[in-house]
Amino acid sequence: MKLPFITKRAQQAKGFDWENFDRFSYSKHSHIALFDQLHYEEELYGEKKDVNLWGLKRYDDLLVFSFIKEMIPPGSKLLDIGGGKSRIIRYFKNQYECWNIDKLEGLGQGPISIDTTGYRLVRDYIGNFNPELPPNYFDFVFSISALEHVPGSNPQLLENILTDINRVLKPRCYSLHCFDSILKPDGLWVNNLLHYIFKQEKTFNRLIPYEEICQDKDLFELPEEKFNKNWGRLSGKEYKEYGRPFSYNVLWKKSENV
Repeated sequence: MKLPFITKRAQQAKGFDWENFDRFSYSKHSHIALFDQLHYEEELYGEKKDVNLWGLKRYDDLLVFSFIKEMIPPGSKLLDIGGGKSRIIRYFKNQYECWNIDKLEGLGQGPISIDTTGYRLVRDYIGNFNPELPPNYFDFVFSISALEHVPGSNPQLLENILTDINRVLKPRCYSLHCFDSILKPDGLWVNNLLHYIFKQEKTFNRLIPYEEICQDKDLFELPEEKFNKNWGRLSGKEYKEYGRPFSYNVLWKKSENV
């Protein structure tokens, strides 16, 4: 399969240049403007919502949605890691071969049961090398606000997750992951798995430091009103005390040799 699906010139004309992924390393208002320009929000959700009411998953959904629309030809095999009631699968399942790996234990407010009509569900965690997921099979592997729940203090688990992703991914194909992260008053919190991926893979973007993100006026962070309805209620903390949640993203392509 030849990637990208849409030429580099066409990507740049639309405002997307995926292999220059530094500009997509973390959530930005300018990305939302791109989604809006292409009417992707209405296409995926059937409606537009005031950005002040967006959750991080809405941003993540639209980033992944845009990547698939621009880069992954119909008929390709997609794997959503920890997708739960995946909006991406629901939209693309009639155009692509869609799979979801999720143990459905309800972690991180996730579901315990889902409708699997039109796609394949593997009830497990990535990193367990489940034989139901064939090796070198998927054209695109992604996750949305899922992998930040991985216990980051277990080095073997981090290795297993990355190894398993690359096991099921076809050579020369892409893997994109969106991590919920937090700008705290005293520094940046991200799951150690994100650091591990940046260290082990030749990614299309760099790990951008705390100070650079903090100073970026284009940063899209979880709106305070949305925080108070969900994150604040669960954590019992005020927005300023908790920190500013945003999405940190990473993209790589599997090499021929993995």
